[in-house]
Amino acid sequence: MNLEYLTFPSGLLGVNSALLWCTQTREGLLLDPGGEAEEILDLALERSVAIRSIVLTHAHFDHAGAVPELKEMTSADLYVHPLDLPLWEGMEGQCRHFGVPSFQLPDPDFLMEDGGVIEVGHQKLSVMHLPGHSPGSCGIFSCEAGIFFCGDLAFAQGVGRTDLWGGSDESLRTSYARLRELPDTFTVIPGHGPSFRPSCAGGAGYHANLSEF
Repeated sequence: MNLEYLTFPSGLLGVNSALLWCTQTREGLLLDPGGEAEEILDLALERSVAIRSIVLTHAHFDHAGAVPELKEMTSADLYVHPLDLPLWEGMEGQCRHFGVPSFQLPDPDFLMEDGGVIEVGHQKLSVMHLPGHSPGSCGIFSCEAGIFFCGDLAFAQGVGRTDLWGGSDESLRTSYARLRELPDTFTVIPGHGPSFRPSCAGGAGYHANLSEF
């Protein structure tokens, strides 16, 4: 396999950030850098990885805290889904709402879409639009590596909240069903907490009670 990855917590809320790279070119993609920009860059340098892309599964403040510094340090391309642009552009307001230090994001370079592909050196990652937690929430995955980053759609013991800007119970239900349909050969890595298999998304008993969700 020519795609390797490393997950690690970052930022105020311990987001599951990830560094993925092509072993042939040493070019990498950084997913959801919540904070500690210099430490993240050190992780990449230790592995001789050049960060070419920064991707947000969704544009909430806790997943984006290190983006401004890392964009300046690396000149990496920034990716987000267009339906999360209001959140992207309103980052300072999000921070004020939660009482955390505010920051402003640079303009994104590319807008993701369902079924899209993001290149990492000679490797490719796929995009699945999974709205509900936010309008533009996306899953980023590699069939070859068997990994699926689902953002805050679902966790090992629950599902993402829908009471934030643009959240939708109905959309989350549909997205959750798409996640559950993935083969159990995938390891799902959520935005927070431990990984799980698709059939275990949301924790024991959640799927049986989906009609009550």
